[in-house]
Amino acid sequence: MVRFYKMLYLFVVLFIMNISYARLEPDSLPYMSKIPFLNIPYKDKVIVLIYHQIDPKIQGPISVSPELFKSHMIYLKEMGFHPISSYAFERFLEGKGEIPENAILITFDDGYESFYKYAYPILKKFRFPAINFVIVSRIGTPGHLTWDEMKEMLRSGLITFGSHTYDSHYYALRDKWGHKSPVLITHIYYPETGYKEDDEEYKNRVRIDLQLSKILLEENLNTHIESLCFPYGAYNSEVLEIAKELGFKYFYTTINGINNVEIKEPYIVRRTPVGSYNMRITRLNLKLMRTAFYNENIWQIVRSYIESLSQKISDIFGKQEKVHPSFPPLKKTQNNKRKN
Repeated sequence: MVRFYKMLYLFVVLFIMNISYARLEPDSLPYMSKIPFLNIPYKDKVIVLIYHQIDPKIQGPISVSPELFKSHMIYLKEMGFHPISSYAFERFLEGKGEIPENAILITFDDGYESFYKYAYPILKKFRFPAINFVIVSRIGTPGHLTWDEMKEMLRSGLITFGSHTYDSHYYALRDKWGHKSPVLITHIYYPETGYKEDDEEYKNRVRIDLQLSKILLEENLNTHIESLCFPYGAYNSEVLEIAKELGFKYFYTTINGINNVEIKEPYIVRRTPVGSYNMRITRLNLKLMRTAFYNENIWQIVRSYIESLSQKISDIFGKQEKVHPSFPPLKKTQNNKRKN
């Protein structure tokens, strides 16, 4: 028990030091990787990030400026994260491929036009892959991606696309008292007639929506679509069953946490939202640290930090300093004992 409290105390100290160091140099990205406590070591796991809007004029919980997004990408590069493609991630989930340490998957939701205008050029500069989940019915409408833009990005080899449903990204009434829920998991209530969908009508509506999104994406982009992102992260067993029947295999949610090969079919992907206007580097670092150690016990957390710190110390002090040739090392001499 005493050992447990000692380890707990050590972890608390490390966590506080992490916050302190992060606040010392919030904008010095090239130097952050030199601080042992800011590094987030993990392997055989993938953190999946969520972004939505990248826009210089919009400030909100799902929008970041291009400048802030670029600083996020610099942070990922300087801190030793390795962005991977959705294809590499999905093969990893199936146990068919290896991934680098500190693997990251960058995802975008909703298919905003700002992705093509602001995010895509930055991703190209860093050669970072990403996947965008588009609301298919909104493709080509004001403020959203066009088919030509999507085809151009797909040809780059960096950007892939998935379904965010055809037109099920809204809340609908579920009862006569005015309560609403995401339409993908809701038996819609119609106040004009007082009628509510039965199970068969609900399942048919969901099936038509998901199937239409898949068909249109595959026909227009000439690619196979197996990834579905649930609007608002909402899903149920009926939606999963229908989606699997239609050929969807990977399901992206808003459940927080890190992803590893222990996830079995259906592949429910956990994601971490970082696309907020106030997601500064210090906050991003702490958020990724919490995600990396999500559901880990204290021993694993402390051990990871100690291993990372030990490696840093070894790198810094492991090599002996060379003596300048004009100053040869002193020879050790023994003092003669006085004779009585």
